[in-house]
Amino acid sequence: MVAKEEVTISEAEAALYDRQIRLWGLEAQKRLRAARVLLIGLGGLGAEIAKNLTLSGIKSLTLLDHSVAVANSANFLIPLENVGKNVVEASLERVQRLNPMVDILTDTENVTAKNEDFFSGFDVVCATRLPVEESIRINAICRKHSIPFYSGDVFGFGGFFFVDLLEHEYSEEVTVPAATLKDGCTAKKSDPSETKTVKHTLNYIPLQAAFEADPSSQLNKRSWQRIKSHFITMKSTDLGSTTVAFVSLALASLALASLYVDLTTGLLMFRSQMKRDPEAANRQSDIAKLCEIRDHILHEMKLDNQMVDSGIFE
Repeated sequence: MVAKEEVTISEAEAALYDRQIRLWGLEAQKRLRAARVLLIGLGGLGAEIAKNLTLSGIKSLTLLDHSVAVANSANFLIPLENVGKNVVEASLERVQRLNPMVDILTDTENVTAKNEDFFSGFDVVCATRLPVEESIRINAICRKHSIPFYSGDVFGFGGFFFVDLLEHEYSEEVTVPAATLKDGCTAKKSDPSETKTVKHTLNYIPLQAAFEADPSSQLNKRSWQRIKSHFITMKSTDLGSTTVAFVSLALASLALASLYVDLTTGLLMFRSQMKRDPEAANRQSDIAKLCEIRDHILHEMKLDNQMVDSGIFE
């Protein structure tokens, strides 16, 4: 993580971020103003993240993506005349226009070529459009350098997210019964309750550990029976070896990294194996591959193959 430096908010910034400062305070805005953020992948989700981060008033945003901008992309930051260029270079002008006070940097290299030193220069890393094994690699580096890590993707109406904030401290106001009177009698019901501030610490787990979690052992039998029809194992392959992931939003209450996976699961495994996302030009063969992945996943979970209809991939 980058060494912290003294941050001041100028009058122009105070005027621009006035509503934000009223919401979360000046100190929080100063922390935002000092943040150097890396955003990997500039598809539709990446474009939305880039917009929101830039408007929030961070110090700098580095856009990293080696792909080429295509027509009809979900990335709303790309003008039509920039189709065919590198996607981050094609998006740069519109991102910078959102907030000239934020430094917008571009990097057109493939993220797989980036080493540990590269990631250590950021305060936060956000990753999209990556194979699962690459997200695991980056998350491990981020944990080593105490860098918060976010990962997510969207496939039509399906999607997932993962958050690793390492160790997060927060406070919560709770209402407790009024204190007992000195003579041992309890306070009357009409007496006001007492509000206290309670501090909590939430310990996050790495992506690799989340992938190895088994929800059937973390949840009670009734809860597992209720969600399993919506739950498909997330699985990634790396040079022939396999990693099975069992993660779900139902695990959020257990303070585990959480993912809700339906067709998204098969799509992520498809990306890891085929090194691309499904394409309309290969519709039939890609659907067949997704069904094959579905059958393999359900077989490993000892679930009926009919639980997930092939129509979800069409």
